[in-house]
Amino acid sequence: MTASRWRYLANGAALVTLLSVAAVVMHSAPDRELQQSPIRVAAALGEPASGRNIHATVHSVAVAEAVTAGNGWAGTTAGVWVVVDLSVEAVVDDVGAALGTAVLRVGDTSYSASTRPGDATVAAVGLTTGIALTGPLMFELPTDVVSSAAAATASLELATNSDPRVDSLLVVPVDLAGLDVQQSIDVDFPEWGVR
Repeated sequence: MTASRWRYLANGAALVTLLSVAAVVMHSAPDRELQQSPIRVAAALGEPASGRNIHATVHSVAVAEAVTAGNGWAGTTAGVWVVVDLSVEAVVDDVGAALGTAVLRVGDTSYSASTRPGDATVAAVGLTTGIALTGPLMFELPTDVVSSAAAATASLELATNSDPRVDSLLVVPVDLAGLDVQQSIDVDFPEWGVR
């Protein structure tokens, strides 16, 4: 074989190798949804968990037919209240830091924390770096949801952004089906520090 023929074979082999590598890279790269998804941080009830700009501990979860908040607000509902007691703080920066995402996910349905109690819920108060805010989050759910099969694998999702894409999202599993429905719960007003 002549030198020019070897050069053509080498160029062809290099082209096939380059196309093969490009195909592998193209098929192994994450899709747009995965690129933009939140960074899920697994947490457990009673254990602290940290993300980029959030540190939280979910102390307890209860279900009740009525709730009375620390500011005197009394919440009645046709369904039930899921009351979460937690401590949460900013980690890096507290400028504009708030609990932007406080969602209870049961199956494919998500329930946002209620703002009806006003300043008697952690969702209504800004966060501070290094000082925990301890208090309740209240979720209003239909009665049949807490006894559904999906309630056993519910999860609480917390983040400092209302859109937690490409940011930390703390995820705490909650077994709502295993909780007794209480008639009424009185909750404390949110306070700085850990109780």
